[in-house]
Amino acid sequence: MPNKRSSRKKVQKFFCPYCERRLWRLNSQKYRLFYKEVSELKEHLNFSHKKASLLVSQLGSFVDRNSWIEDFFCEEHGQMWLRISKKNEEKLDSVLATREDWKYTTGTIDPSSNNPSVSEYSYYMSRGCSIHKLQHNN
Repeated sequence: MPNKRSSRKKVQKFFCPYCERRLWRLNSQKYRLFYKEVSELKEHLNFSHKKASLLVSQLGSFVDRNSWIEDFFCEEHGQMWLRISKKNEEKLDSVLATREDWKYTTGTIDPSSNNPSVSEYSYYMSRGCSIHKLQHNN
């Protein structure tokens, strides 16, 4: 059993786009990207018009199994969301997730903006602010 632990070497490491330190996965859910319109399939997946039209007419929406958004942590810059794309069987490419990317996920809210269903009071309390600070801001 000479190559018993060889699979550990294949785990790809991700690095912070700002400081180049190693990023750590936070074991969050992978938010898959999906597209509903022909123009989206052509733009994001480089499908031909014919192929994109066929997929949209048959499926209604197309889930991209090679791209997802995942949560990472940098020791210097904190939490960040990256869009991971599988280029081939061994190589993963990562870029910072944009607001546009969040529009193509299911049932998610862009984490960089406040949740509209949460009151201002609840938002401040979840951040550890006291009621005293909240009253002085008004």
